[in-house]
Amino acid sequence: MPQPLRTFGRILARHWPALIAWYLGGEAVHQLLLQLAGFVGGHTTLGGLLLLPLAVAAKLIAYVAMYLTVRRSLPHVAAPATEGYREFGRVVLVSILPFFAFYSAWGMLNTDLYEFFNIASSIAFYDANFDAEQLGDRGGLVSVGVLPITVLVIALAARLAFSKYSARLPSWTLALAAYAEVLWTFMLFTLVVQWWGDTRQWLDGTTGMGWLQGIGDWFALNIAPIAALWEGMLWIFGVFAAVLLVPAAWLAVAGVIYGTTFSSAPAPVERGLAALRGTAATLSRTMLQRFESLWAAVAVVWRGGPVIFGAAVLAYALWAFAERLGTQALLRTVGGHETWFWSAFLPLLTIAVAAVAEPLRVAIVATAYDAVIARPEAGLDSRETVGGADADESLLDGESGHITGFAGNVEVEGPDGIVRDEEDRKDLVGE
Repeated sequence: MPQPLRTFGRILARHWPALIAWYLGGEAVHQLLLQLAGFVGGHTTLGGLLLLPLAVAAKLIAYVAMYLTVRRSLPHVAAPATEGYREFGRVVLVSILPFFAFYSAWGMLNTDLYEFFNIASSIAFYDANFDAEQLGDRGGLVSVGVLPITVLVIALAARLAFSKYSARLPSWTLALAAYAEVLWTFMLFTLVVQWWGDTRQWLDGTTGMGWLQGIGDWFALNIAPIAALWEGMLWIFGVFAAVLLVPAAWLAVAGVIYGTTFSSAPAPVERGLAALRGTAATLSRTMLQRFESLWAAVAVVWRGGPVIFGAAVLAYALWAFAERLGTQALLRTVGGHETWFWSAFLPLLTIAVAAVAEPLRVAIVATAYDAVIARPEAGLDSRETVGGADADESLLDGESGHITGFAGNVEVEGPDGIVRDEEDRKDLVGE
């Protein structure tokens, strides 16, 4: 039997119950925090905005735990030098930026914002006797303005301060540092989503867009083949995004969680950062440490080779097809009911399907990642935590740990060596 199939089977045999538990726990906490944020947002939008990022963080923590749970069953993924809650917290911190980017790009952040607004606005309008003039700072309406930008700037400044003075602060402040990281990242992508929505709405109302729409309507009425070609291209792009980009994004997220490294950073980045000094150097180093892990993880996709990536894409497509069939079969089994029934039970039914499907997705992505790491020509490795007290403090504060010596250049730690045949080592989270 091929090694990837053995790895996939070993993951499911050893970890399926733990994966289901982590997924259901993360989904439950996500929904509870979303409801709490909406309730608070009905009385103060600012308070709701400060709680809403924790709902997304709940899903992040659940997925990080799921991927770390199966790590002991991946024969080519290096084990960390230290295990436990400190290592788990470090992995969560370095995963925040890529996970939020993925969460936003596929519309899940917009879904949370919409539900937050619905809950908060219903409470606010009821308390204001349905008079919009009495709402004030209530209702959960989030737009590009002073409030979210102020929250973003303050959270980023707090995060930089925690990073700079981490050695002097007590260990419990690491929780505040993690919250600041989650908050500024959430506000950044929230502003991007809102800005893009406002931009699209503005473009739709411009004369030029109306002119282009008129041209498209003329072609549809008079030259049907061109209109059919255009529709076909849009369909192909949608299939491309669903079939190729989504599994590639999940592979990148897995690469961040497992700490993918390779021999060198991009040369232009090294030269540019070497020329910076003072505050600019500090800010650039901080931002580099946020994107360096993501850059290394993206290498998993293109260094894996067409065969491995193609197999991963095929497996992911089969998984998506099976999930859709499972959902349809469950809904047909339940049968037709009133609107109130679906409002109450449809979320529970979809979560029941996801509780079976999500462990399968984690197993597929983790197996594909392990297959990429196993290729010597890929030149990739999964990072081990750097030993030593100083390194430990840096990693706990969410820094990448293997970018050092910034005064003159960016030195990237070389490969740690692929760890093989360690299937019986202790798991970090769960069994």
